[in-house]
Amino acid sequence: MTYPEDAELVGRSCKGDKAAFSALFERYQRRVFAFCYRLTANRETAEDVMQTTFLKAYQSLATLDDHRLFYYWVFSIARNEAFRHIHQRRKSGITTSLEDAEDVWDGESPHEQLVNEETHALVERILGKLKAEYREVLILRQYECLSYAEIAAVTGDSISSVESRLFKARKALAKQLTPYVR
Repeated sequence: MTYPEDAELVGRSCKGDKAAFSALFERYQRRVFAFCYRLTANRETAEDVMQTTFLKAYQSLATLDDHRLFYYWVFSIARNEAFRHIHQRRKSGITTSLEDAEDVWDGESPHEQLVNEETHALVERILGKLKAEYREVLILRQYECLSYAEIAAVTGDSISSVESRLFKARKALAKQLTPYVR
């Protein structure tokens, strides 16, 4: 998935048009934050990673060879920053948790809403227990709706590696969810 309008905005940004980069930021800020939040399982860390991602993107925009690929490029930067934070947290012995989980379900009745919220929290909690490299492919596939080739472009892995990690991640997720499914 390439975005021709991104190419124009990137080109203008490289020429010093700050409004063009602001438009790119506005277009992708929420998606990058959501990706970082799901990957790091920490709101403050996700905000820091998102800000660092866009700062690095702005500072090295001229190095992007194909301006149409800004989307993949910025997600690659976010991925690298998120993993850097995850590894730093592990080194310092800090564990991650899913604090401040947002309600994202709208049910027709209070009961349906509660069931949906509990289901979402359960999936997020189990997703948070997966190793980061498995969690990331699930997030990119299920939440960002990227194809295997697009995930490979973001992660820098081969398509077969992405397929393998997705298979293992789904299998592990399903195994953990089995006791909760009737």
